[in-house]
Amino acid sequence: SATLRTIAIIYFLAVSLNTWCQNTIGLPEITNYSKQAYSAGAQNWDIKQGQNGVLYFGNNEGLLSFDGTFWKLYPLPNHTILRAIEITKDQKIYIGGQNEFGYFAPDEKGLLVYHSLMNLIPPGDRSFDDVWNICTYGNDIFFRTNKRIFQLSNNKVTVYPTNSEW
Repeated sequence: SATLRTIAIIYFLAVSLNTWCQNTIGLPEITNYSKQAYSAGAQNWDIKQGQNGVLYFGNNEGLLSFDGTFWKLYPLPNHTILRAIEITKDQKIYIGGQNEFGYFAPDEKGLLVYHSLMNLIPPGDRSFDDVWNICTYGNDIFFRTNKRIFQLSNNKVTVYPTNSEW
């Protein structure tokens, strides 16, 4: 009777363990990377994928790229957090950080080079803290901060301020 009870307990444990396990057939393989693996900041804020398949991350230390094998970090000129990314049809990678926005584009060797757009902003509007979002509408690019929206159109920036947070 004790043997039968032991066998029954083992059987019910085995059956119940099987129902607790997750069926992984058909699920994609997920790889987690530590900040030591990609040699950048611990926090990533935004992610976009270029037409070339490269992943771009808005990281605490700048723009982080990953091609499936290699990681590369592109710090901003003022070495601040990069929170927003948008990739346009012409494959420019627009970024927004703390009191900084612009775009990365490949040079003649194919290496990403940063182009700041701060010189297009009136001096009185250049202190705006974080860019939280970037979006495109037609050929225009919009950079959203808590107290201003910047519109880039035909190489000119228009500032839309507010008295409250958007």
